[in-house]
Amino acid sequence: MKKAEPLLKVRDLRVGYEVPGDLVVPVEGVSFDLNPHEVVGLVGDAGSGKSTTALALMGLARPPGKILGGTAMFDGRDLLSLPDDEIRAIRGRDIGIIVQNPRAALNPMLRVGRQIGYAYRAHNRVSEAEARKQAVEMLRLVGINDPERRVEAYAHELSGGMAQRALIAMALSSTPKLLIADEPTSGLDVTIQAQFLDEMWNTVQKTGSAMLLVTQELGVIANFCDRVLVLHQGRIVEDAPVRQFFSDPQHPYSQEVLRFYHERSDGFPEQVSGGAGFLRTEQLTKHFPLRNSDKVVQAVDKVTISVAKGEAVGLVGESGSGKTTVGRCLMRLEHPTAGAVVLDGQDITALNAAEMRKMRSRMQIVFQDPFDSVNPRWTVADILDEPLRVHEGGDKAKRRSRAIAALEQVNLDPSLMQAKPRDLGASTLQRINIARALICNPEFVVLDEPTSVLAPRARNSLIALLARLQKELGISYLFISHDLTTVRYLCQRVAVMYLGQIVEEGTVEQVFSAPQHPYSQALLSAHLMPDPTRRRVDHPVPAALDGEIPSPIDVPKGCYLASRCRHVTETCRANPQVLSELGDGRTVRCERVVKGEITPEDFADA
Repeated sequence: MKKAEPLLKVRDLRVGYEVPGDLVVPVEGVSFDLNPHEVVGLVGDAGSGKSTTALALMGLARPPGKILGGTAMFDGRDLLSLPDDEIRAIRGRDIGIIVQNPRAALNPMLRVGRQIGYAYRAHNRVSEAEARKQAVEMLRLVGINDPERRVEAYAHELSGGMAQRALIAMALSSTPKLLIADEPTSGLDVTIQAQFLDEMWNTVQKTGSAMLLVTQELGVIANFCDRVLVLHQGRIVEDAPVRQFFSDPQHPYSQEVLRFYHERSDGFPEQVSGGAGFLRTEQLTKHFPLRNSDKVVQAVDKVTISVAKGEAVGLVGESGSGKTTVGRCLMRLEHPTAGAVVLDGQDITALNAAEMRKMRSRMQIVFQDPFDSVNPRWTVADILDEPLRVHEGGDKAKRRSRAIAALEQVNLDPSLMQAKPRDLGASTLQRINIARALICNPEFVVLDEPTSVLAPRARNSLIALLARLQKELGISYLFISHDLTTVRYLCQRVAVMYLGQIVEEGTVEQVFSAPQHPYSQALLSAHLMPDPTRRRVDHPVPAALDGEIPSPIDVPKGCYLASRCRHVTETCRANPQVLSELGDGRTVRCERVVKGEITPEDFADA
């Protein structure tokens, strides 16, 4: 049988950026094929040229970049040499692209539904009303609840995950033959990520289209990709079937990335026994008033969580579940509506501004985006000096010595002291944010998605760093993440959130090995482990929950999961669920689980 012609054939692609007195070429001679019915993963470090390659396939380059040479044959035409009007007709209709930064890609002045409608109408003869209807359907397809309301939202009114889903909806609206997806799932929780990738993989198989998937998530590569392209220093250094790549990587870079997962494939972090309840919340609640309404968004609902001295507790759940709000309430960046936050026996919610300022040296936070977390005009020396100056004062020379020691503590060279954020990569800058958080020797640190923007090698290194610092300094962590693989490797215990409530808490081994709550089971069944011997596409996992997550504005009266759970009874719908202890030391918010009426084995049969 004759082999089908590649849908996309790229040869010797070169992209360069002119800088004063020089030409930087981040993509130097990239060549590969993309076949019908194929999903190909493109991986590499930050700065390796992944996003530059993806844009170049659309005939685009970020200023002051330009395409220097090569060909990209698609449907018998070279995309790199087409006139502007012809390539514009192809973009969005035949080739769709999803870019990584949704806030930069969406127009802040236009409602999201109108932007999706414009993209759809550019390639389809439909009325404005039909375009709006298509926008609503696409938002529903990518898992946004209440899409009729969300089409009227502006980009700044959406969370990062919702904005990313809006971009996905725009790219898929005209059913392209080729989808170039640049980190399409970076802002998505695991359930929506799995749904989107399931949908895309099935579409590729049914229609004969293809997808180039640029991602840092090795779990995504293992479960959905047919081949893996490894981009290193502007060149493809490895092109291999996915199983071969994971079992026998050939290039040193590939081997280094996968070594972390091979070494940690078995076992769980050792439990911490001392100082139970060093940091704890008591019925922590946070409501946000809804504009022009007497209703509120119930972000956090009576959350009780405990972190021992020197312990790392993971806080996981879908986007909008309230994880980040919990972290901000712990730091008093948001003042709780009700409840208490107790650090070492002291209720910080009762402190005035001056008292809280003193307390902040004992508790710190590391945010998700390293670039948004620093003043872009400051040097690294300024960034590290600020907390010492505010909390401790003292001699400037001594503060500088402390700053140098803090850099060395996170494995950075003191020569970076005069660098500015724009001179640094995301991994280096996140280490500086960690150094800033630790410089005043805090006892408790909130880590809010600290690894989500990092490439695999940088992420692995940062996880190892955080684990080392936890042991050496005896720090307590609340690790907020939708990356369950990282939680499994770093944390001793884990709490699962749904619609502002903790629905299950236990050791990582307990929850990951045998989740008790129906939502925990659904979350973990959607988790993509970096193991191609158990590929999701080869062993499809049916959706563990029905429907969509309810709005936090109108939460159910009884069990919050009642509208989606397949084990629901009328009693569940009527009675609010209470977080109750099980005999093995974990807690779960489900009457039927506590009474033994449903077990983990029942989830598999549902």
